[in-house]
Amino acid sequence: MDMRSNLTGGASQRLINSPPVVIGSIVLLLAVHLAIVFLGEDWQIWSIAVFGFNPLRWLPDTPIAMIQGSQYWSLVSYALLHADWIHVGLNCLWLLVFGTPVARLGGPWRFLAVCLAGAIGGSLASLILHWGQNVNLIGASGAVSGLLAGSVPILYGAASPKRYLSPGELLRSRSALIFMAIWLAITLITGSANMTAGAFDGLQIAWEAHIGGFVLGLIGFYVVMPRGRRVQY
Repeated sequence: MDMRSNLTGGASQRLINSPPVVIGSIVLLLAVHLAIVFLGEDWQIWSIAVFGFNPLRWLPDTPIAMIQGSQYWSLVSYALLHADWIHVGLNCLWLLVFGTPVARLGGPWRFLAVCLAGAIGGSLASLILHWGQNVNLIGASGAVSGLLAGSVPILYGAASPKRYLSPGELLRSRSALIFMAIWLAITLITGSANMTAGAFDGLQIAWEAHIGGFVLGLIGFYVVMPRGRRVQY
């Protein structure tokens, strides 16, 4: 199935009428960013220090000041913070596009579970690849990448009334594999090109968080989604 056919024409109207959990997630991200911008630079710095993800927090003798326990909640809370309006705007756009089919299929709690898996996957990838480094990770890209991963087996599922692809079917779907390969290539190219997301402090695109979010998001999708559920489009 051509993925484009699901995102054009009548599908555009369905995206606008996305499930409440998708719209609510977008409103939350925008509200958090608006509040931090309104409060000023000191709050921007404080929010990253408390809620942003930093691998140094996991060292036994961490060299940075931190609130006890923040190494755990920041595995997820970093996804609520963004560098600037372009950063949060792009993440909200892709959350709308790729979160809608996941929420329509699984409902609000499964949607949030895939978001959670993607966010944790992104922070764990950053932790592994930047162990012992002073790297601040913010942004919902890991969660969005998890939703993107979950939308692939849905959008490339069988013809109407369609269902989502099983893991084996996904690996045998040429179109789905090509789409994922193109996404991976773009992710690696933008990461290696050192492109910035605008940031409070010149933060760069965290390509590793995108890949980690995709992998764990896809796993989470197959864990929580009921087999045989028809996709309502």
